[in-house]
Amino acid sequence: MSTIVIILAVMLACSLGAGCFFWYAMRHRPPLAKPLPFISPPFRKLSDDERKAVERYIGSLAKHRSIPLPGGNTHANDNLALTSQSSNVYPVTRSITRYGLSTDDPHKWRYYLDAVEVHLPPLWEQYIAEENYVELIKTQTIPLVVSLNGHSLVNYVYEPPALGTVTRPAAQNASIRKEESENIELLSVRKETPEEYMLSRPDGTREAVAISLGLLLLFFSLISPAVMMPWLVVTALVIILISAWSLWRRPGEKDLREIHCLRGAPKRWGLFGESNQGQVSNISLGIIDLIYPPHWQPYVAHDLGQPTEVDIYLNRQVVRQGRFLSLQDEVRNFPIHRWRKNLVLATGSLLVLVLLVFLVPLSMPLKLSIAWLKGTESVQVHSVGELENVALRIGDSLKVSGEGMCSVPATYQGNRSYAFMPFDCSAVYWNNAAPLPQPQSDIIDKATALLNTTSLQLHPQNSTDPKLNPQLATAIQKSGMILLDDFSDIVLKTQDLCSQEQDCVRLKNALVNLGNAKDWETLVRRADSGALAGTNVLLRPVSAEALENLVNTATSSFFYRETRRAAEALNSPPPGGFLILSDEGRQLVNQQAPGISLFDFNAPDQWPELQRLAGMLLHTPFSASGIVTSITTDANGTRHIALHSEPDATRLGHYLGTTLLLLIVALSFIFNGLLALRRIHLNRVRTTAIQDYYDKCFNPALSTPQTIRPLF
Repeated sequence: MSTIVIILAVMLACSLGAGCFFWYAMRHRPPLAKPLPFISPPFRKLSDDERKAVERYIGSLAKHRSIPLPGGNTHANDNLALTSQSSNVYPVTRSITRYGLSTDDPHKWRYYLDAVEVHLPPLWEQYIAEENYVELIKTQTIPLVVSLNGHSLVNYVYEPPALGTVTRPAAQNASIRKEESENIELLSVRKETPEEYMLSRPDGTREAVAISLGLLLLFFSLISPAVMMPWLVVTALVIILISAWSLWRRPGEKDLREIHCLRGAPKRWGLFGESNQGQVSNISLGIIDLIYPPHWQPYVAHDLGQPTEVDIYLNRQVVRQGRFLSLQDEVRNFPIHRWRKNLVLATGSLLVLVLLVFLVPLSMPLKLSIAWLKGTESVQVHSVGELENVALRIGDSLKVSGEGMCSVPATYQGNRSYAFMPFDCSAVYWNNAAPLPQPQSDIIDKATALLNTTSLQLHPQNSTDPKLNPQLATAIQKSGMILLDDFSDIVLKTQDLCSQEQDCVRLKNALVNLGNAKDWETLVRRADSGALAGTNVLLRPVSAEALENLVNTATSSFFYRETRRAAEALNSPPPGGFLILSDEGRQLVNQQAPGISLFDFNAPDQWPELQRLAGMLLHTPFSASGIVTSITTDANGTRHIALHSEPDATRLGHYLGTTLLLLIVALSFIFNGLLALRRIHLNRVRTTAIQDYYDKCFNPALSTPQTIRPLF
């Protein structure tokens, strides 16, 4: 069984490790190597001739590398390189769109399939049609077109102008957008700022779910078999650390996208409106349709027809325009409040907290963990005086031995058994007072006397009774009858035991009938006066058995009642001293436990058994050791010291881990819950605050714009 558990644990750890590696690899792959949105299987493999032609073309590009763009950056067109995915050729049918920038860069033309930029060999522009059959491959930067409308790189003619300034003939059916009279000036190409990156960065929900899963695995490690605990803990910590690093890491250089800083006059033309039906604004910068944030729509008209600096991504998303409109300033002055990850973390922490409270005992881990933090001592005592002089604290290690009295609980717990019933030897009173006397009872003596006299007369030890005539005794024996030779003794002992009118009613009625008396009081007077002396009662066997059962029933109730009263009376230890108890229910005495519980004995046998246990346990040697988990003092001045067996290294680690996990999930629930509520509120008012800010910026007559700063 343990081998199967180990194999399952290893498989679980390997699966989680592979999942984490795959997630990390997918998250950190090159951004332009992501699947293209418009391609789908089937695809074909690149032939050897095509691969040689592609390598030759890329090599020719490297020899005639273009001059860097302003700012020291080179375009992705200049850095084509094959990857492991470059062997797949994807065929698509799309229109090709180009746009150009007013710059000295010879590669000022950019070609797009939908919203994805591709590299098109310069001499193939003349073959562009309204609908184009294109075959392309993935490279390290942008896709490379290897075939256009039947023209392949295998037959590509390398001419000197191909990599320099190329005369671009106009094709009548091409979907090339003609350059407008308003030229666009490329000022620079830069990386997006951390504030701009925050707008597109994931909100952390996926990492929060992973962290919650890690906390859940930590909880399962507490209730799982010991062999699986290390695997689950390591797996959970790996998941939490990787997710936390991904959640709070700063973006690297490769994570930041390029932003083109342009200068031009925006106009409400909508040149590319037929290919951008979902765009809200129809404002264009030259031949570039601009895509604005929705809350900018009331303000973008202020810059129409005027030379304006515009910063855009390659997908034409505007991040800055003019003097005031800037996503960077928005994030700086009105921080983004991502609240979903906090809500997920609060929910996951609450789930683990509820599971801990209801499925894991927390009392002992909390006590021992707090005591471990405060520091503990080891104490060993052999007398009451030594223990009285020791300043015990919870968490100390105590070892005590001496002679004491097993306690008698006022109430018994139904979920545990008591080996020395009615005594509980998992708790021992220890003091210098004299031991309690053994239980005594006059009622028990009277019941025993009645039981003995009845038994002796119904079951005589000798075959002949000296009080009877031998011939009469022989005749009675032959007839099978039973003779009560001292009937008055039974009556008197019954009256002595059952002195109350409501006691032994059936037995009294039976004796009245046997004595041929009017009532019980009359029968008792006759017995007291000696009128029944020498009176013999002859009984049939059935009547004798019935009388014996009535006597046993009557006396049993007294045995039961007196045994319980005597046991309860033992729950009166002398004041002061100590009560040493084991909170695990371990026996503190080295006595042989009886095989039958006290109250499972027959009624007449319960009292002798109680006296035997009392003689053994009212003053008995005991020894106890463990960690002090509780110290209290009752109304009698007795100090109750609860001990728990000292945990081994594994158990101590389990206790500390339980306490640490409880503390983490409690703080996480409180912190993330409050933070989620606050961020939800701030997120609701953020757009309104930004619009008020822009209203005041574009209308100087209003007061100075205010900014909102987050509390956390």
